[in-house]
Amino acid sequence: MAAAGSAGGSGRLAGARAGLGSIARATATLAGSHPLEACAIVLLGLGGLVYPPVWLVGALIALPSRDWDFRDKWVGLGGPVLLMIVGTGLLVVHAGHRDSVHLYVREAWMIADYLIRAGAVLGAAYLTWRTQRGPREPPVPPWNRPHRI
Repeated sequence: MAAAGSAGGSGRLAGARAGLGSIARATATLAGSHPLEACAIVLLGLGGLVYPPVWLVGALIALPSRDWDFRDKWVGLGGPVLLMIVGTGLLVVHAGHRDSVHLYVREAWMIADYLIRAGAVLGAAYLTWRTQRGPREPPVPPWNRPHRI
């Protein structure tokens, strides 16, 4: 029975290695074809997860990108901030009664820290997805749209 368990474990380990290898290849391809965006994504995701002020550097690097339009930047950069503000407010309100303002502030600070880290990872994942999909086509002006009769 021990041999079957170890064989299953080595199969999972080989699958994990293959998965990490494919992620590494995709990352190298992204960095080679879109270096500005790859740098911004790393700083937004990993930097925001490890030390949140690094997220601001990633946001500043992401702003001049031409691969992402205004909507992409709004979702990828504004989404984490909005998640932190709204989520912190909702969670502090629903957390129950506290005896002092100090306890509310402490709890809000802890919740905001977790939410900005999660938002940084989600925003970086969204921008990675948008980079892989390519830039959006510009919208057709209203005077060039086909009219319904």
